[in-house]
Amino acid sequence: MIKRAQNNFAEVWIENDILYFVYAPLENLSLDIAKNLLKLRLSIQNNKEYPILCDLRKVIQADKEAMDYLAKEGSVQATAVALLVQYPHTKSTAQFYLSTSIPKVDTEVFEDKLKALAFLSHYPVKN
Repeated sequence: MIKRAQNNFAEVWIENDILYFVYAPLENLSLDIAKNLLKLRLSIQNNKEYPILCDLRKVIQADKEAMDYLAKEGSVQATAVALLVQYPHTKSTAQFYLSTSIPKVDTEVFEDKLKALAFLSHYPVKN
């Protein structure tokens, strides 16, 4: 059985020991939304740490405060994070996030989902 949760901002589920986190279309990722999304993700994890595929392809922009929050507090119960992006500006925003917010877990930016999943395959689920 696949565990799944969603709200107006994202859908999350665990499948094959990877936590999939797919953002809904979002003009701006604010700190309040980031906090809401962390609660959503943690609600299905049962205190286990997962590698996370974070699909940002529908996010237009994110506040610096939201990025900082997700890099630090948002890394709880994550073993690694693959940021999946599509547009050139989204990729540059994600790379800027990595260089300024410095996530607490290994985090990489990908435009190819299969490469992102290959990266995450090196990080096991932890109890």
